[in-house]
Amino acid sequence: MDRETLIKSYVGEARVLDFYLNLGTIENYLDLVAAAIESDIKLEFYNHNLHTLYLYYKDQRLRELYKDSVVVLDGMPFVWLLKAMGYPARKDHRVTYAQFIWPLLQRANEEGWRVFYVGASSDIQQAAFRNIRARWPDIRLTGHHGYFDISRNSPESRELVKQINDFNTDLCIVGMGTPRQEYWVGDHRDNIDAPAVMFSGACIEYVAGHVGTPPSWMGTMGLEWSYRLIENPRRFAFRYLVEPWVLATMILAKRFNLQR
Repeated sequence: MDRETLIKSYVGEARVLDFYLNLGTIENYLDLVAAAIESDIKLEFYNHNLHTLYLYYKDQRLRELYKDSVVVLDGMPFVWLLKAMGYPARKDHRVTYAQFIWPLLQRANEEGWRVFYVGASSDIQQAAFRNIRARWPDIRLTGHHGYFDISRNSPESRELVKQINDFNTDLCIVGMGTPRQEYWVGDHRDNIDAPAVMFSGACIEYVAGHVGTPPSWMGTMGLEWSYRLIENPRRFAFRYLVEPWVLATMILAKRFNLQR
């Protein structure tokens, strides 16, 4: 079975305005990860929310990396957009890592997957690992901090790839923020043996208890951004107060051009 057939066996797809998304539930993605590991087919799980779409439209390299990969729908605005354009998108197709990480790690523990996490500081990562092992003491889990030279084949990157492969990693989770995490994997994926590679952004901060998790009702209403903005305005002001307006003009321009 090839990559495309494997992906289509578990999740749907929607293509709109020069980008695409896969339509699946948490269970669909868990089963797809399991199938990739079992069949030893390399898959990368990208994400799209308003921030990543903004960067995607501005960055040709990022657009190339997204091609032919799994793209998880991470944001209620995309559910609304797809429904408005006639796609059968549902609320449970919105999968954020804050809600996905715990079922993912539970499945990893049950299946005996070897999980390697790349990202965050060593302190935050170790705090997260302690919280994870409090639930599943025997989980096969290790990691490396996210502060290293990510350039192609740098000595630090080569050593990290070696660590991932020496661990016989089944699932590699990379959380260094977009586009840094995608660039690093794109430059080194050919040498990373792990069948499944996922991008989790700053999710490890939630697991560590370093930042709060928005209430589930805020996510359903598309208001998670307001929780994050209030909690850390310096970090998120531009992302949530400026980027959406710039992105809206990009989307309108593309839709106008497509209709001409």
